[in-house]
Amino acid sequence: MENEKPNLPVFLQQFLAISPGGVSHTVPLMACMAGVLATCAWMLGGVSMAISAAIAVALMLAVAPMISPDVLMKLLRARPLDIAAYPAIYEMAAMLAHRAGLDYLPKLFLLPGKGVNAITTGTAGDTTIAISSDALHGLSPRQMRAVLAHEIAHAWHGDTRILLMTDVLYRATWTIALFGLMVFIFGSFNPPAWMIIVFGTIPTISFLLQRAVIRDREFAADHGASDLLNGPEDMIDALLHIDKINRKRLGLIPYRSTQPPSLLDTHPSVKVRIEALRGINPGTWQKFFETRRPPGTT
Repeated sequence: MENEKPNLPVFLQQFLAISPGGVSHTVPLMACMAGVLATCAWMLGGVSMAISAAIAVALMLAVAPMISPDVLMKLLRARPLDIAAYPAIYEMAAMLAHRAGLDYLPKLFLLPGKGVNAITTGTAGDTTIAISSDALHGLSPRQMRAVLAHEIAHAWHGDTRILLMTDVLYRATWTIALFGLMVFIFGSFNPPAWMIIVFGTIPTISFLLQRAVIRDREFAADHGASDLLNGPEDMIDALLHIDKINRKRLGLIPYRSTQPPSLLDTHPSVKVRIEALRGINPGTWQKFFETRRPPGTT
């Protein structure tokens, strides 16, 4: 059973990327996250604290990309995908990367574990795509190509950098809110009750906004995959087949026991993603990438 949508107005469901809206809300969502952080810092220490928080976030964003994707691959126990054993996968990735106008080929890794899964990490020339064994052996060539198109769309959109920024904003907000609560509880300052409630709920608000950004980027990557594949049919077929494999391999049981509510999930439900793909207007495929190719590419 799919995630049930919360009883929210349609425009809010679309803004929070619970339902497809046809428009990306990443920028306003991230602006809301930055606003929550700035408000939290200002309430705790005024303008000077807000400026300090901004400097800390800038430093974290500068340092974080220095961490190599290879480190994450080791943590996930992933290994490089053997090009001799899977030449077709490399050919698909090269074709899709060229079609997206990328000037590099993402490194491909093999993920251990059950279920169909794929992740993209790194930035620019250091981009790495990891694909699970069940994806390699359980999907047809067209379905595998759709999965790769989705991940390469993430790389083209710069989603790893976007998600890094949201993670830093969330962690900074959580840290300041926790520090504020400690000051309120153990310090000599006697704040009003409403301020304690605000500092207690602000991290949750930031967390929900971060989840919304992730879901928004999933919608965008699905649309990008449709652009690359000249239509959404292969992506829809892949999503349906992946859902079937994962329910069987992971032994998923009904929603209320296993799946988080839509507001907390990192991915829109399969039903909603297919709804969004079917809502793409015919004739608009490839336009996203054709209008965003770097100068000099063909």
